[in-house]
Amino acid sequence: MGNRRITDPEVLKGLAQPLRQQLYQLLTQTGPATVSALAKRVDTDPGLVSYHLRELAKAGYIVAAPELARDRRERWYRATGENQSWAWTDFTTPEARTVAAAALAQMVTDQFERSRAFQQTRDGWQGQWNTSAFISNNYLRLTDTELRELEDELHAVITKWREPRKDLPAGPEAEDGREHVFLFLHAFPERP
Repeated sequence: MGNRRITDPEVLKGLAQPLRQQLYQLLTQTGPATVSALAKRVDTDPGLVSYHLRELAKAGYIVAAPELARDRRERWYRATGENQSWAWTDFTTPEARTVAAAALAQMVTDQFERSRAFQQTRDGWQGQWNTSAFISNNYLRLTDTELRELEDELHAVITKWREPRKDLPAGPEAEDGREHVFLFLHAFPERP
């Protein structure tokens, strides 16, 4: 799996739209899907979903998967499989900063909404999921260089856990109880 650094505000704009972000997450999490299947999952018109999928493809987040189609009318898409990253400092013009701010706000809102949704449905999870799920706050004293090193180390750990399991079934079809797990981390300087 490659790493893609996004520096073009037009590309980043692809993830600043909530429905596009949701479609991208679904394709990343559950694998290739048809336009109609995605439209059902997000409860939206297939024409609108198709438009947003084309925009995601233009920005390089997803690709068409015509080899999965059973007929010429069926449209399949898949996530590219690349890790996506970007930094605020890559966007220097006022217009680019506006795009970066909108994308970041949408991402943070989505992350916390997903966390809240889990908290509201905790009782529906069987087994040890309620003891395994965690929230962690840590306060470190680091330089900006050390924070960057920490990020690199955390990505290495995440890759170690993700890569050997990325093609295993998860959710209701998994015989071993494996589920999709959403992990997000935020690290930033703060002056109390």
